[in-house]
Amino acid sequence: MRIGEVAKRTGLNVSNVRFYERKGLLAPVREEESNYREYSEGDVLRIKEILIYRKMGISVETIDLLLNHQVELRDVLIRQKKELEEQITNLQGAMELCDLVLMEQGIDEEHIDRYLDYVHREEEKGKGFSEITELLDDINEYTQNGVFYYRPMTSWLIRWPWATRILSICFWIGILALPTHHLIEVFTGKEEFSVILMLMYAVIIGVYGYGFWKYRKNK
Repeated sequence: MRIGEVAKRTGLNVSNVRFYERKGLLAPVREEESNYREYSEGDVLRIKEILIYRKMGISVETIDLLLNHQVELRDVLIRQKKELEEQITNLQGAMELCDLVLMEQGIDEEHIDRYLDYVHREEEKGKGFSEITELLDDINEYTQNGVFYYRPMTSWLIRWPWATRILSICFWIGILALPTHHLIEVFTGKEEFSVILMLMYAVIIGVYGYGFWKYRKNK
């Protein structure tokens, strides 16, 4: 069947089906003469399975591991349930803050500091609010998908979100630490300044720095 029929039967649009194919979750047969994709009933069932996982908030990367039997479903679901419970806890604080602002009909200069004081007090009591981690999340996502995703030695870490975050942080610290360490050694007289080495570091930082800038710009 053609992609339009697949989209109709699964309730998706064509671009969603193509997205899952680009991510390697689908591999429809291509006709030799026309090069058109020919989807099977198995592909339709696979898409429906993907949709169930996505409705539970499971990442595309983890779904890929599930479909390829590289992780156990039970382990993924237990971990996902725990993450969702943490999100619910955080959302509870955010909803109560919404109610507070609604009662006073908006945020003005008179109340703005009081709202922040309220958040700080409640956080000290252990109540969660939405985390502000946009830059860190972008760094983690770019490093995971743009740097490590297709590396056999590191792709297995995708199954643990905390591991990919640590790996991302270590990767960027390492990139910046290497040239810094060389300069410190030069200034302390332990090494001679190496133009070639610094140029190499500059190229590496430039390539990944530009890649991250382009990633954020295109989001």
